[in-house]
Amino acid sequence: MQQDFIKAKNLIDQSQNILLTMHERMDGDDGGSVLAVFHHLAKNGKQVTCAIKKGVPPALRFLPGSELIADDITRDDFDLLIMFGCSGKDRCGNERIINLNIPTINFDHHPDNSNFADINIVDAGKSSVAELVYDFFRFHNWPITPEVATCLLTGIITDTGSFMHANTKNSTLKAAGELMRKGAQTNRIIKYTSLGKNPQILKAWGQALENAHYDKKHKIIYAVMTEKDLQNFKNLPQAAFEGFVETLNTYPDAKFAMFLRQDGDTIKGSLRSDPYKNTDVSQIAKAFGGGGHKLAAGFSLAGKLTKDEIGKWRVI
Repeated sequence: MQQDFIKAKNLIDQSQNILLTMHERMDGDDGGSVLAVFHHLAKNGKQVTCAIKKGVPPALRFLPGSELIADDITRDDFDLLIMFGCSGKDRCGNERIINLNIPTINFDHHPDNSNFADINIVDAGKSSVAELVYDFFRFHNWPITPEVATCLLTGIITDTGSFMHANTKNSTLKAAGELMRKGAQTNRIIKYTSLGKNPQILKAWGQALENAHYDKKHKIIYAVMTEKDLQNFKNLPQAAFEGFVETLNTYPDAKFAMFLRQDGDTIKGSLRSDPYKNTDVSQIAKAFGGGGHKLAAGFSLAGKLTKDEIGKWRVI
């Protein structure tokens, strides 16, 4: 990993017009990592563009520099592409970026990463991409300003469920402590990313819970939000259901939890489990063309959610 760190920095030093991106639908981990690297590169004289498909969700607009993130690129004269949290280049969801033929650095912590880039900084043992980027900063003695610290700690907090998930390790807590010492505030981050749910979001959660069902035979707890359900909640932010599947997963008898949500002509699936439940949800996700971690994974399916005449949910 150290050799990859050195190669990546050499490539960054040789580049001037740098594009930063991640998978579509910004989350706290990869979005925080994008912005942390952005702050450092911009302060060191690089021309830096941040482009994330679907832009910045309301819950993450507190992140310093988030107002500079675009949802597309308007030029293609970049000399370096740095991607965060993408198992493959196509995960960014932007054809213009996918078609760029320039040197690429890939930061990720997902075990299904395809190592598609010129330099792949991938460590499935890390709690988050943000913890991996923190290690990169520390290795190269890059200064961690309060802005950088806030972005990286946001990534760690959101990907560990505020340190409640099993991916929280000793190194994770050490990194978090150092980022707090550098100026990041856990209470502020948690307020925006986890607690800031308005009445409309809470009502949407209530509807999803109304649709929840526990399958005793297979020991699965799942919930759905159909297109019809979502029509009752106008202008829900992208991250409205952040943390919902984790809440389902607190049901102790279930081997894993699943949340299915209609998104246009696509069904988005989120899966969660716990170490003591002995269920690898990444294998379930892979069966549907998705991926992720053993205890947290996701997938997308083309189709619509509907309930049949005997009350079972189906995809059509």
